[in-house]
Amino acid sequence: MSLQSLLYRVRDEFLSRKVVQVAIFAVILGLSFLGFWLARSHLDPESFLARGYVGVFTVNLITCASILFPIPGEAVNIAAGATLTPMTVALVATAGATIGEMTAYAAGILGRKVLLRGYSRQYAHAEGWMKRHGVFAVFLFALIPMLVYDLIGIVAGSTRYHLGKFVAATFAGRFLRCLLEAYLGYSLIHMLPLS
Repeated sequence: MSLQSLLYRVRDEFLSRKVVQVAIFAVILGLSFLGFWLARSHLDPESFLARGYVGVFTVNLITCASILFPIPGEAVNIAAGATLTPMTVALVATAGATIGEMTAYAAGILGRKVLLRGYSRQYAHAEGWMKRHGVFAVFLFALIPMLVYDLIGIVAGSTRYHLGKFVAATFAGRFLRCLLEAYLGYSLIHMLPLS
């Protein structure tokens, strides 16, 4: 076994533990929310609101376009929901995320083997889910942050799953997720003291 494959294995074993995933998510979420709260209290609200929705769209597009390297964008949606209209945040975030997720589908069409080095076991699980549950699997992977959405996107692309169904299920799952995140921010901001 080469050193590189050993490092991939150790990394995957460590990151596959639910406790580690939840801890990483909680730390990133907390730091992002704190940073956004500090920025909100020191920035001009009018200029922030003018750029807010474009920023939400762009961040969600970029974070979802990364393949097999998760970049958490959830904190932006939570923080934006605290300042902007939560329903609009959810719609804008979902549009950016859905467009960004098309990179995984395209990667599946172009060739999954190049991208999946070290992820064959996870790919097999995602493929099994896709075969058994189809559109529901896409919806579920888009909804739940702990599932690696890119794997289901690559499976969908490599099996030439119907693009319309794929986009609709991705949009529906991401919309519910973004809506929950935006309203979470909307609710949490009232608990923090503003100076």
